[in-house]
Amino acid sequence: MVILHADADAFFAAVEQRDDPRMRGRPMVVAHEVVACPSYEARALGIHAGMPLRQVQRRWPQVLVSGYRDEAYAEASAALFALFHRFTPLVEPGSVEEAFLDVTGRDDGDPVGLARALREAARAEVGLPVSVGVGRTKLMAKLASRRAKPDGLVVVDAGLEAHLRPGLRLDDLWGVGATTYEKLHATGLFDVADLDGLDVEDLTFVVGTAMARRLVSIARGTDDATIRLPGARRSVSASRSFPATRTRSKVVAVLDTCIERAVTRVRGLDDPPRLPRRLEVLVRYDDGTTAVERAPLDAPTLDPAALRTAAGQLLEQTAYDRDGRGVTLVGVTLPLPAPA
Repeated sequence: MVILHADADAFFAAVEQRDDPRMRGRPMVVAHEVVACPSYEARALGIHAGMPLRQVQRRWPQVLVSGYRDEAYAEASAALFALFHRFTPLVEPGSVEEAFLDVTGRDDGDPVGLARALREAARAEVGLPVSVGVGRTKLMAKLASRRAKPDGLVVVDAGLEAHLRPGLRLDDLWGVGATTYEKLHATGLFDVADLDGLDVEDLTFVVGTAMARRLVSIARGTDDATIRLPGARRSVSASRSFPATRTRSKVVAVLDTCIERAVTRVRGLDDPPRLPRRLEVLVRYDDGTTAVERAPLDAPTLDPAALRTAAGQLLEQTAYDRDGRGVTLVGVTLPLPAPA
């Protein structure tokens, strides 16, 4: 098997630098009150996603700021995936800017050459830097692309994999979150080598059956290399985080922006677009807890005004403005019917 993991570097920031020559080679961020994506030049200063924009501007006044342009990112993502599909039909999206590609038998025995060709095409045709990892499994390809950033190529061949695999930290494995790692850590398991000799039954009581199977397969080198082709999207979401606030007008304005972004995304999926029959609104508070309200729409629609009205009613049901806690994120989800 030959699996590539292709990942556009600092995607939102890269699109802005591509489209605005003033931002190229300079520290900049895509942000609206909170940093969504810093360029690599900004990351070198210590700026990271989630930072309040005011803090960034106060400490680094030279940093340029771009607003979020949903349509530009959607167009760049579509161009990127069209490019991926030129190299292989077996493409599994990870997000709007990354995917696994199975190029087994399509690389003419030269996976490095194919990966280089993909990177060159992405730069020339889409105008974006793409880092690529090459491996025998999705895990190895993903780890390789992480190490390739920014704008690089890393290959994990069979010999390097045999050397690297036992020493991989469990908390560095794709899919192993903080909670799972804490459970493994508590039982004295820190890296893949510590899993040697353990079977699924040994690990199930610690992390559950599904994760136990995954960890055992990683330890034995039989982990996943299957590309899963995406089906039709069943929902579209849009959300935005911001510094904690209890200001009603601020929360409502963010919610309206999320509705507009979600509608744009739904319209870009199908022609004609599928009309949602339900709506969900999510509010996250400054203590990390969330509130979600759901309701059917009066009629299937993508009319922004109708959706804003319905979303506003659901927002009221969260009682966020009477709760006393600050709101740090607002989001909407539009569940979609199956394609006709």
